[in-house]
Amino acid sequence: MKGMTLIEIIIYVAILAFVATALMSMSINLISLNNKSSAQQELSATMRLISDKINYEIKNAKSISSTTASSFILNQSDSARNQTVFDLNSGNLRMGYGVGGSCPTSSPCPLNSNLINISNFIVTNLSSGDSKTENIKYSLTGNYINTSGRVEFNVVQTVNSSQEIRSP
Repeated sequence: MKGMTLIEIIIYVAILAFVATALMSMSINLISLNNKSSAQQELSATMRLISDKINYEIKNAKSISSTTASSFILNQSDSARNQTVFDLNSGNLRMGYGVGGSCPTSSPCPLNSNLINISNFIVTNLSSGDSKTENIKYSLTGNYINTSGRVEFNVVQTVNSSQEIRSP
């Protein structure tokens, strides 16, 4: 027997097609998981940086000037940074400080990248009335901007935190 029968060739081709289909499916799933992981990492890093920045500014503030449902203003000891404003505007969480510089209160700069949309920013002033215990609680919801329409880029994250102003 020197050759292969037609049945053997059909079996070999079927096995090869099955293996190729499995490898293709696995490759597509790996690419999809990589895309989802990248979107989650971008969102998580942005939300963590924003939360750290907010907490730092609250902790180092002199006092809370005012709060609304989606913004707050802090009084700072440093006159160049007085006042510091955080607000939500068109999907961007913005921060402005002082009257000059690159991000004054009159023209705050976004803290999130253009890949992340901040859909919700809820601020609650938990201060007790005396200036010794000024505290702000906030909730921040962000989502990765999905321009491709692919489901793996639909990533949402919410951060809840509160921070007390250090005693002078």
